[in-house]
Parts: sequence; C-alpha cells; structure tokens
Amino acid sequence: MRPFALVAMAACAGCAALANVTSIGDGAYMTVVRSNDVNGRVQEQQAKAMAQAAAFCADRGASVDVIKTVADPPPPGQAPSAEVDFRCRGGR
Repeated sequence: MRPFALVAMAACAGCAALANVTSIGDGAYMTVVRSNDVNGRVQEQQAKAMAQAAAFCADRGASVDVIKTVADPPPPGQAPSAEVDFRCRGGR
C-alpha cells in the first residue's frame, strides 16, 4: 500500500504545479509552467501559462493584463518552462 500512496502523491504534485498561480504583491500574480519533456517546446509552455492566467482572471470576471513573460529556450538537456506575470483587469 505504501508504494501506491507515493505514486498517488507524486501524480497529484504534478497536477498542482500545472495550476499554480501565486500572488506576487500589488495586485499582481505569477504562473509558471514546466514541461516534463526535454524535447518539449517553450512556446507550448508559454501558451499553457497564458491559458492559466486567462482562466484565473476569467474566474474573477476579469481579463488578463500581462506584465511580463519569461519563456527563454532552456539549456540543452533541460525541459522548457515559461513564466507569466499578470494582473486581472476589471471584474469583481
């Protein structure tokens, strides 16, 4: 039973990382998406991060106002990632 619990926790941890939006102060938020595939494309991670930001703001009846995007090509052998810093404009 113990190995099953470890596998389940690892699977849930991966899901939580994909839906991570963090407050960075002054009404701004950040979301970071990391691929598990070293052959993944940074553009895909950037699109996922933007989708998370849009969904976060949409839940608040607002639209996304992007502050900064970081989506640099990773060093060889490392998986791509993307960060989007944003505010939600309008809404409740």
